[in-house]
Amino acid sequence: MYRVGIDVGGTFTDCVAVDEVTGAVTTCKVPTTPHDQSEGFLAGIEVLGIPMAEISLVLHGCTVGLNAVLTRTGATIGVITTEGFRDVLAMGRGQRPSGDQFNPRWQRAFGDAREPFCPRWLRRTVPGRIDRTGREVVPLDEEALADEVRFLVGRGVEAILVCFLNAYADDKHERRAASIAAELAEVPVWTSTGVHPCFKEYPRFSTAVVNTYVGPPVQRYLDRAERRLAEAGYTGPLMVMQSNGGVLPVGTARERPAYTLQSGPTGGVTGAQRGGQHLGAPDLITLDIGGTSADCAVVVGGEPVVTTELEIEHDVIIALPAMAVHSIGAGGGSLAWVDRRGALRVGPRSAGAVPGPACYGRGGTEPTVTDALAVLGILDPARFMGGASTFDTDAARVAFGPIAQATDLSTESAARAVLDIATAAMVEAAREVSVYNGIDPRRFGLYVYGSAGPVFGARIGRALGSESVVVPPQPGELSAYGLALADLRMDVGEPVVRALGALAPDELEAAYTRLRDDAARTLGRTQRSGAAAPEAGYSERDIRYTRWLDGRYQGQTWETNGVPVPERPLDDAAIDELRTNFDATHRRTWGYAVPRADVKATMARVTATVELGTPDPPSPAVVDGVAAPRSARVHLDGRWQEVPVLARDGLAAGARVEGPALVVQPTATTVLEAGDVLTVDGTGHMIITWGRA
Repeated sequence: MYRVGIDVGGTFTDCVAVDEVTGAVTTCKVPTTPHDQSEGFLAGIEVLGIPMAEISLVLHGCTVGLNAVLTRTGATIGVITTEGFRDVLAMGRGQRPSGDQFNPRWQRAFGDAREPFCPRWLRRTVPGRIDRTGREVVPLDEEALADEVRFLVGRGVEAILVCFLNAYADDKHERRAASIAAELAEVPVWTSTGVHPCFKEYPRFSTAVVNTYVGPPVQRYLDRAERRLAEAGYTGPLMVMQSNGGVLPVGTARERPAYTLQSGPTGGVTGAQRGGQHLGAPDLITLDIGGTSADCAVVVGGEPVVTTELEIEHDVIIALPAMAVHSIGAGGGSLAWVDRRGALRVGPRSAGAVPGPACYGRGGTEPTVTDALAVLGILDPARFMGGASTFDTDAARVAFGPIAQATDLSTESAARAVLDIATAAMVEAAREVSVYNGIDPRRFGLYVYGSAGPVFGARIGRALGSESVVVPPQPGELSAYGLALADLRMDVGEPVVRALGALAPDELEAAYTRLRDDAARTLGRTQRSGAAAPEAGYSERDIRYTRWLDGRYQGQTWETNGVPVPERPLDDAAIDELRTNFDATHRRTWGYAVPRADVKATMARVTATVELGTPDPPSPAVVDGVAAPRSARVHLDGRWQEVPVLARDGLAAGARVEGPALVVQPTATTVLEAGDVLTVDGTGHMIITWGRA
């Protein structure tokens, strides 16, 4: 039986099948189908050539929600909120974007990408008020509520969100309003506390609105994907990757679409984490360079850095557990262009899957980063996509003609300049997750993947000062492989806004019991991989629970998240231990602790995990007869030169390659410049180091 991971990228859809007995890995890439991603989804499974009857589990990274946010193509939604709080979404946190902190003329310009996902005329208010203690101050006006629901239905909204002030303290008004709305409207209805009951006003509003905005398109896509799988004969469960690095059953993902926003990038981080375990390298900076973006994250001590407040773009807050992934619009398909001042720019606009880079021969005419690599001879036409796809170097040179003319450069110099600009942007993205967060990259390896990752890896590693650069065995499909490795995971939380000293141990224990029961109910309904009956879910003995607490020192405006809670019934001694854990976590996160300060608890959290048990891959096989290098004329170090070209599958463990050289495989090319030294590890990873030259 096989476990299949599918990652939909901007240009290609990557598919990986893992043999559940041997761990053997089969990979393929197919073009992404932007009009309906489920078409490429099924096409990839067909190319793998594995019968549906032999697939026990399909795990999928869904990018539909994130694409809807970034392109503003989500649903038309209506919001019902507390009277007087219609403009919470417009005001946000009252902060400028980081790039405009010192721009006195910056303002939130309505009509551009920063406009709230729900326009003001569809944000309706009703009387009714709960105070911060959970006491009802003003009863909910149900007649006014019904009128506003009818108004929204009459305006054709596709989903409705009920989001009331202080609902985290008591959500009875939200639950009643959602019940009335569901009776009057034949559209999905969400409540803010049903999405995530965090106590901060704007993060809760923002998270719930994004969830509602992406809900209908995500639900439609998952329905299509599930239907296509069933029509093809698949009878096992479909799991969807979440932003936190775990998977959820498709039914739960439909109810919690905001949890899937970062599902694509997190699959790669999971794969890098597993690769670091095999190498004995627990500290890594991960860099995924694909067709449309470069995604960076950090693994410390073998665990990815996780945040409970993800900012996708300015004031678009998702207050849910997520891997701390920083993404920029720089990838292989990123377009090169000259702005009105004559400056050469790269991205964030991408050629995408259709038409794609000019060298792909699908009708693209604008120059991209991939075309720059083609112009410089770095990509091998004979080995591109294993020889199964066309590659037109002449079309790439034609596409770079206008850029070269506008910048008064030769075609080669213009292509090299595009690579330099893209490299600088990726180095800055890596610094964003490392240096700017107090992490010294000189103590970390740079783990590069994505089809374009090995091309830029050595250059970025040198600029960043990393101790080494690591290239996994299948870099082009690592995100899909990470999906196949993921475990079932559910994060649930409950607000406990109280001074830690005033919080009774049995009260906090009761909160954790409720959260544990909530997670167990959901996982108990989850179809087991390979179960004979679909209703055979996971039981208590399958689930591992971890308890956390978020809090702050009294007077702070930010939280310290992920404080470990003792895994025993809470008593006064356990609360004292929890306080010690808070100081230690605060010191690790912020660099200091204040042991004598009062601590205010804000959120109790439980992580429920079911290990799905994917075996480690076997040692990579070496293909005889391909180790002998050939040569190619490549533009490196500012000049054309003949460099050796080696096939990746001909390099055995212990092999050593000195740059300049190219190491090629069907879906990735590793570039070594003068001074770079590559060695092959026993696990099949390539390790790149360099001398002072």
